[in-house]
Amino acid sequence: MTSSSWRPPRPCFQAELPLDLPPTANVIYRSANNMSPLFCGSNLFTPGAGDGYYPSEDVVVIGDADSSEYLLAGALTCRRSMSYFTVVRHNNRTESISVLQPEIRPGEEPEELLVLRGSDWRELLIEYAERSARAMQVHPVTSENNFTGYCSWYYYYSDVSDKAFLENVQALAAAEGSLFRHGIAQLDSGYQAAHGDWLTLRDSWQTPLADIAAQMESAGITPGIWLAPLLASTSSRLFREHPDWFVMDQHGPIVHPGWSSPPDHEWLCLDGSNQAVLEHLASLFRTMRSYGFRYFKLDALGYGMATGRRRDPQATAVSAFRTMMQTIRDAVPDARILGCSSPFMPLLGIVDSCRIGCDTGLAWDGDPIPKNGERHPGRPGIRNAWHDTITNWWMFDRWFRCDPDCVMARQDHISTTAGEARISALAAILTGVATTSDHFGTIAPERWQLLELAARTRLRDVRPLDWIPDVWPHVFGGTIHGRIALAFVNDCECALDFDPAQYGLAGKALELFSDRIIEGTFRLPPHDAALLTVVGQS
Repeated sequence: MTSSSWRPPRPCFQAELPLDLPPTANVIYRSANNMSPLFCGSNLFTPGAGDGYYPSEDVVVIGDADSSEYLLAGALTCRRSMSYFTVVRHNNRTESISVLQPEIRPGEEPEELLVLRGSDWRELLIEYAERSARAMQVHPVTSENNFTGYCSWYYYYSDVSDKAFLENVQALAAAEGSLFRHGIAQLDSGYQAAHGDWLTLRDSWQTPLADIAAQMESAGITPGIWLAPLLASTSSRLFREHPDWFVMDQHGPIVHPGWSSPPDHEWLCLDGSNQAVLEHLASLFRTMRSYGFRYFKLDALGYGMATGRRRDPQATAVSAFRTMMQTIRDAVPDARILGCSSPFMPLLGIVDSCRIGCDTGLAWDGDPIPKNGERHPGRPGIRNAWHDTITNWWMFDRWFRCDPDCVMARQDHISTTAGEARISALAAILTGVATTSDHFGTIAPERWQLLELAARTRLRDVRPLDWIPDVWPHVFGGTIHGRIALAFVNDCECALDFDPAQYGLAGKALELFSDRIIEGTFRLPPHDAALLTVVGQS
């Protein structure tokens, strides 16, 4: 048996906001702030009876639904530290909100905070998104057109070959009239020799990366590539040659468990306060850009904020992370950057797009056997990816282009229903980002039509219309081409009835997934979606 001694916490910024809301106020919205949330269930919820602590990152809303009184507390900036909020319930009432900024030392200026009050918690979140975007100097998000693309991951995973990838590029190039035909094609993980050695190809990969990019470019497709630039595996040449480039503890470079298979399963995190690391990143991306790549999916970015010892003792995990990301941005100023697997706020003002949900997958539910009655919220699957996407609806086109992950429309190499495919497509329609891993050479015509609908259709100004605490919303309002439109989702295990007139769409409506007319109440089967507009709208 061994014993350990406790150590005092590091000095940091802490504050507390006493609440003067009605005694009955017990509705909470908490932010996920990562593509894999740590808590289960609806983000709008009622806390349990008695005392308790309810954490959130970046922003939290507390309110009273009966009196329509809500208060939002949020962080406007994230340059040196994340902000962690906790709603405190004491004596069976909501008493205060505490905030912790762990990397703000005594005497340092804390990250800017904001408190808003209002009668609609949704409007508070929208105002928060817009004000924090201004504070972090986010350029206005351009979203006039949907973003479309192909990704190799969900058909081949890491077993992708250069032959298979180019086969899909050729099938995409032959798809005359398709909106995907003029989007991006992203080569995902599987080409590299090791995580960290992104310019060295694995032994079985025959085609140079520059040739891959050239074939995409010649077909009129924007060349894209996946990499995880802020880490390296213990099996990489980068680590062997530069062990001093990584975040340390008293024993040396800190090793973290990664999600890849051996020998790439142990990851180390680059130190963004080391000038040699910044030069390495700049050189890597300038080289990739010289190959012809103009779209970069940067994955596993959260590892770049590992806690530990850095070359510059004044650097924080967040400041070092943002320095690395800005170095990449400056190296490829004309390229499009998608951030992935990172808290959202440290990416503001740097990336063009960001993944806002967990991985989709080849099934509705990647965790079909609930543990303790609750499913893991970050397990890959269409269900969880949908819930994560709608959780972050207030970020759409305000913080960045929001990527809900790939549309899973195909009928082969998958175990989903047509209704589940429609829910997957609806996530793209809500965000305006429609990428897919479906094989363009084998997809059935009716599934192809679903992909094309996702590529050309956008529900703008999205609002959840029926979100009550402890239940995921089923109805979303917005506009398509300036006209009222409603999206309905049944993520339940039984059929649900909906009346569009209840949400402002009376009379005849056109259901876009089926191209049929609906008038009055309609029934939606389990795991299915409907998208309605006024009759006559294209």
